[in-house]
Order: sequence, then structure tokens, then C-alpha cells
Amino acid sequence: MIDRALLLAAGCGLRIGDDALPNCLAHVGRETLLERWLRVLAAQGVREVGLTLGWQAAAVLRFVRERDLANRFGLSLSFYENPNWQSPNGLSVLAARAFLARPSLLVMADQIAAPALVRQLANKPASPDITWLALDRDRARVFDLADATKVQLTGDRITAISKTLASYDAVSTGLFLAAPRLLEALDALPSPSLTEGVAEAARRGWVAAHDAGTLLWQDVDSPAMKQHAEWLLRAYGDNLAQPEVQAPPPSPAADTLALVERLLAEKDQPGYVLLNPGPVMTSARVKAALVHHDTCHRDADYEGVVRRLQEKLRPVFGASPAHEMLLLTGSGTAAMEMALASIVPPDRKLLVVANGAFGERLTEIAELHGLSLVSLRYTWGQIPDPADVERALAADPAISTVALIHHETSVGVLNPVREIGAICHARKVTLLVDSVSALGAEELDLVRDHVDLCYASANKCLHSVSGVSFLCVAPSVWPRVASIKPRAYYLDLLRYRRYLTELAQTPFTPAVSAFFALEAALDEFEEAGGLRARRETYRRRNLRIRRVLTDLGFSSFTNTGRESVTISTLRLPDDLKVEQLYDGCKKRGFVIYRCKGILAARHVQIANMGELTDGHIDAFLAALTAVVEDVRRKQAATPVPVGLS
Repeated sequence: MIDRALLLAAGCGLRIGDDALPNCLAHVGRETLLERWLRVLAAQGVREVGLTLGWQAAAVLRFVRERDLANRFGLSLSFYENPNWQSPNGLSVLAARAFLARPSLLVMADQIAAPALVRQLANKPASPDITWLALDRDRARVFDLADATKVQLTGDRITAISKTLASYDAVSTGLFLAAPRLLEALDALPSPSLTEGVAEAARRGWVAAHDAGTLLWQDVDSPAMKQHAEWLLRAYGDNLAQPEVQAPPPSPAADTLALVERLLAEKDQPGYVLLNPGPVMTSARVKAALVHHDTCHRDADYEGVVRRLQEKLRPVFGASPAHEMLLLTGSGTAAMEMALASIVPPDRKLLVVANGAFGERLTEIAELHGLSLVSLRYTWGQIPDPADVERALAADPAISTVALIHHETSVGVLNPVREIGAICHARKVTLLVDSVSALGAEELDLVRDHVDLCYASANKCLHSVSGVSFLCVAPSVWPRVASIKPRAYYLDLLRYRRYLTELAQTPFTPAVSAFFALEAALDEFEEAGGLRARRETYRRRNLRIRRVLTDLGFSSFTNTGRESVTISTLRLPDDLKVEQLYDGCKKRGFVIYRCKGILAARHVQIANMGELTDGHIDAFLAALTAVVEDVRRKQAATPVPVGLS
């Protein structure tokens, strides 16, 4: 196993942190890139690390010494200065010629990579001649494909490598097991980049490929890449390992599903592919569940449906067996109103955290019911600061409840539920979370995150039909609300609890068929791999949508690093109008979404939730591209009026 590594940290590049410091000292996640690399290398058995330094070398040396990084990670560190750091980075490799006299790992300081990928390279056969390069064959997960270094292969040998290859088999991850002979290839070129040196070595047959598989990596040499790297660490953890996703098994009711598809084909109403944030596309199996024998909602057989739904919903919420699951006929807003009307005592206050349309809806409902209200209002798309919640609670002990949207759908960002949950838990304040458009796609654990009451609906990431919502309630809530006088008749939380615990029923006639459909959707969710699999599918599709639309001139409304994987909120280029895009897409069979409120004039939303396929996404992107090109072609053909040229 290779126990030495060279870390290239000499260049200046595009700043991703403090303008006065090199990028290797920028924080990505909980530590600097330099600290992350030294930690990862040490954990994989590396004992000797060489660092090539150039721009702001003194700052890096000071950082290493002040934090005693060599002893902290149990490493022997050596330093190599590249006085020509403004030149291509191949000179940084040559500056460490003495270190590369033996096979060594070779990595860039301004990137992150899965520790297992580093370990795999370190376990490759060491050779004085053959350099190994880790490659990624999955183009869909490369953040900036235009900027990526492309690679052509013959078998396991790399035959060409360049950013400008028109035809290629994979992209370079920038992680190497470098053989000493790589220096010979670099010496043969005047002032080479590392890529040019590797290309020369490849021409001589000295470079082999290692497939990264599902292990993740990310260059971090621009502010946008830094945000994406931080998102990857949040989404996949320090291991940066993408889960294997298996296709769901075929439905056992194939004949019924075929009948449903045939009936749909005979409908007069046109069918569209829905790319709006709910209601979403549903499977034939979910549609088939709507067809059943007529059922009495007070019958014991239907009580079984209620009990099964509780058991199947709890794990989606990350709830304990002690959490109670109340089923409600009504949209997510019905669940929102039930929660607000039922859990704030008359002598206490509600704190609403709002950064979009649905946070403002919380406020509207609270005012309608006459609740004593404190508001933390942010501009749309701004991420709430948990410290503001801490200060608000400290300033007003009468606040008993905090209400927060998990995924603020109107802007497409995720709010800091876990951090605010910890604050509320410490102060024994009830936390109410709306997870309507996040449940089933975004990470949520009511126990870990200290969420006391959370509600969601069936027609978003769970891929069921509209008309059903549900509230997951922690045991600690009931003593807090036991004496609150009902503010609503149909939406009385305590009434629903009595019917649930005593009869396994709902107090009023439910949307019976929609509950059957929800159970089918939950079964499909579990069979397809649950949260991790659905989240990964959404992530891939979301990234593909954003890439194509960015190329067409659209821009993201937010770049916080906390964007949801379920929806893209995008500003249109100046030469397009919302109606042109909406109407053009609908004519081609796709329904997108007009934004709410302040975003309505210049923004659209494209959701990738629902029973979609990669084929749906590809067809939509082709249709949208055709709409944009058609508008631009007509504009270019329109004569400019005299006097306005």
C-alpha cells in the first residue's frame, strides 16, 4: 500500500474564501481543505505528505505550524516551493521532483474526494512506469461538465486527456497514483500543465484508469463549486459515497396496471407531464388503488388501513413508535391550520419563521385565529439564522411554540430544522414543522431533530394523489395541549387523536379512496429503496435540469447551498417571458409552474418530484430548449423599428 502523497497547493486561482489566503485554507464544511486532506490521507494509512507551495506560501506554513498539523495527524510533512506558481501546475509537480522519486498519491488541494477513493488508489499496484488516474464515467453528476477534464480510453489505458476533447469516455477526478516516470513526460514539455504531462505520458502508454464507481469527488476552485461541495458533504456525509440504487420490482398486479393505462389512453382529457410542485405524476399502481370495492369508513376492515398507514408513515418521518400519526382529509394547508389552531395556549405566543410564501401563510392563519404572534421575517430565499430564533426566545419567555417551513417551496430552499430544533428543545418550546414538499425526499428525523409536531401531504414526494395530509405528533405534545379550548370544529387535533386511539378511525368521513392510494404509494416508496434512493434520483434529475437551463441563460434564484433536490427556482433570461415559456411547454405536453408573489413576473419553478422517468426529463429538456430557441429565432427575425437601432 502506498503511504506517501503529494498535495499541490501552489496556485492562486479564483478565490473561494478570504481573498488574502490560498484556497487550501478556505473552509468547506467543518474544516479547511488542507485539514480535510491531511485527515483523509492519514486515515488511509499515508505517513509522508509533501506540499508544493507558491502564492502565500508563508500563510500556509504559518497555518501548519500554529495548528501543529504534523503531530495532530501523525504525518511527516515536507514542503517544496514553486517560484513559478503563476505558470501551469505541472511546474509544481516538477518542484517536488525529489518527493516523486517513488510512487506517490498526487492530489489537488482545492478539491474534496471520498476517502474510499483515496484508499483504492493507494492499494493499486505500485510501478515506476504506470500512473493511475481515477475517472468518473457518470457525466450526470459532474458539476461543471464544460470545465471538466475529459478522458478517452482503450481498455483500462488512457489514450487522450484534455478539457477540449469532443468525444470522451469519462472525466478526470484529479486524483492520481503518480509513477516516477510521469516526471519524464513533464520534462519533455515546455512549462506544462499536469494535464498536458499526463497526456504525454498517456501517448507513451504510461497511464492506466481506475473507475471511481459510486464514490464522489468535487473540484473546489470557484464559489459555485464550493457551494456544491458543501452540499455534497451535507447530503452524503464525510464518506461521500453515493448509494447503489436498484430498480423496484415489477408490480404483482400487472394486469390491473395494464387496464389502468388502457383506460387513461381512452380519456378525452389530454394528458400532460407535470413538472409542478404537486400534485405530481402518480404510477399506474397508485391509480389502480383508487379502484376498489365500496368501503365503509366505520368498518373494521377500513380500520386496518388506518393502522397500516400509521406504521408505514412513521419511518418516513423518522418517528418513534410512541409518535401518533393523525390522518386528515384535506391538503397540506388543512394540516397547517389544524396544527396552528390546536397547539398554542391562549396565554402564550407563537413565533413564526418566514422566508417565503408558505411561511407567510403560517402568519396569515395564526392571525385569522387570533393567536398572539411574533414574526421573524426574512427576504424571500434568505436562510433563517438560528441565532435569531435563540434571541427571540430569550427576549420573550411567553413564546411557547415555533413554526417553521422545512422546504420553503415558493423559493426552493431548505430551512435549518435541526439547528432550530436543538434550540427549541433546550428551552422546552414546541417546534412545529411543515414538511409538505420535503417529506420523502429531504432528510428528516423527528427524534434527532427535536421536532414536536410535523405535517405533510400525500401528493408531493410520496407520489400519491391529492386530498390527504397527516400530522406526526410527539408524545410530549399532548400534555401541552390538553387544556386548550378548540378553535375549530373539523380541524380539532384532540378530536382526531381520540378517534385514532379509541377506534382507529377519523372523526369525519375521509377520502377513502385517497387513503388506499397513499398506502400503495408508500409500498412503492419502500420497495424502491426508501428515502436514500428517492433523494438520489431527485438529485440527479434536479442537477440535470439546472445544468441545461443554465446553458440556456436561466439563473438560480438562490445560491445558498441549501437548495432542495425537488425543485428548481429559476430566473428567466431577459429575452423570455413567463407566459411564452409556460404556453410553449404546455403545447409540447409539459406543465411547469408559475412562481408566487414577488417572483411571479420573472421566475418559473420546475419540479422533478413525482412518478417521472429519466426519459420524461430528457424529453422535457428537449422541448424547453426548442421553446427557447423558437422564441429567440422569431426575435432575431423581427425587424428593428427605424430610429431604435
